[in-house]
Amino acid sequence: MLNSALTKRYATALADLASEENQLGPVGEDLARFVQLLQANPDLRLLLTSPTAAAQHKHAALDAFITHAAPVRILGNFLKLLVDKRRMELVETIADAYHQEMESRGGRITVELQSATPLETHHAEDLQATLSKLTGKEVRLESRVDPDLLGGIVVRIGSLMMDYSVRNHLNRLKAQLRG
Repeated sequence: MLNSALTKRYATALADLASEENQLGPVGEDLARFVQLLQANPDLRLLLTSPTAAAQHKHAALDAFITHAAPVRILGNFLKLLVDKRRMELVETIADAYHQEMESRGGRITVELQSATPLETHHAEDLQATLSKLTGKEVRLESRVDPDLLGGIVVRIGSLMMDYSVRNHLNRLKAQLRG
């Protein structure tokens, strides 16, 4: 839970700085490129996240990225701060939180939807329109099929979860019968 709050705090601070300089999108793109670089290079990830690696070696690796990839200045400084604070292991979750922050500031929200079978297109569109009206934001549905639900849907908007699945209904009935 601490890391979740911490990553949110770092992501919000980065978004605030980027927003002040009208660089919200470019910072997000450069941060995504950096995360892709880390995922593609396990040795680099190990160097940057290792508690035993010297800070000067970490900064040298970051300087090479900054020189080569030329990210937005804000992001270069932010990555150096993560190295100095020994928080580089959080960079991927910070990137996810930053993306969510960008979506939220842009009036968009991602809604996770689970269903026992794939939703028909018109049902998904109706649900998307209803959720847009309820949240006041542009909704992007991320659908996933989970046959264990047996029927119905589970909708997750941020930390709010609405479970209208048959599995959940049966579990509640079972609990009521037990007393």
